Amino acid sequence: MLVLPESLREEVRRPFGAVLSGKEFEKALKKAARPIITVGDQCAHDMIKSGNAPDMMIFYFKVKRLEIPAEMKKALAPHAKNAFVVLSGAGYITDELASAVGKMLAEGRGAIFVVGEDDLSALLVMAKAGSGTLIYGQPDSGAVVVPLGSKGIKEKAQGFLDRMEKA
Repeated sequence: MLVLPESLREEVRRPFGAVLSGKEFEKALKKAARPIITVGDQCAHDMIKSGNAPDMMIFYFKVKRLEIPAEMKKALAPHAKNAFVVLSGAGYITDELASAVGKMLAEGRGAIFVVGEDDLSALLVMAKAGSGTLIYGQPDSGAVVVPLGSKGIKEKAQGFLDRMEKA
C-alpha cells in the first residue's frame, strides 16, 4: 500500500492537464486520443450520457465523497457488473487497486469499482498507460484532460508514486 504524505497533498491536487468545461471540454473530447479513461463518477456519467462512453473507467458511486443520485447510478450500474471490485481509500492506494489498474490497461477496456475512494487512481493511470487520454474531475472547476503516454506525464505521476510512503 502507498500512503500520500501530508507534504504532497497540495501538490497532488494541482491538475496534470487543462481544466475544461462546457464547449471547451466537448471540443477537446472530439480530439482526444483513444482509449479514453475516466476517473470519477461525474466524468464517466457525463461521457456516457453524451453517447461517448469511456473505454475504461474507475468509479465508486460517489461525487465529492457523497452518494450519487439514482439517475447517475442507473447510468453507471451496467459498467459495474463486470468491473474489478477493489478496496482503496482517501490518501492511499492499495496494492489491489494498483494491480487492477494494470490489468485494465493491459486489456484496453473495462472498469474498476472502488470501495472507498478513487481519486489517487489517476496517478496510477498516468504512470502506467502507454497511450490515450485520461479525464478526471477537478472539484468545482471542470474536467482535467490529460494526454497519456508522454514521458513528462509518466515521470511526473511516477514521481508522486515514488514519494508516497510504503505501508
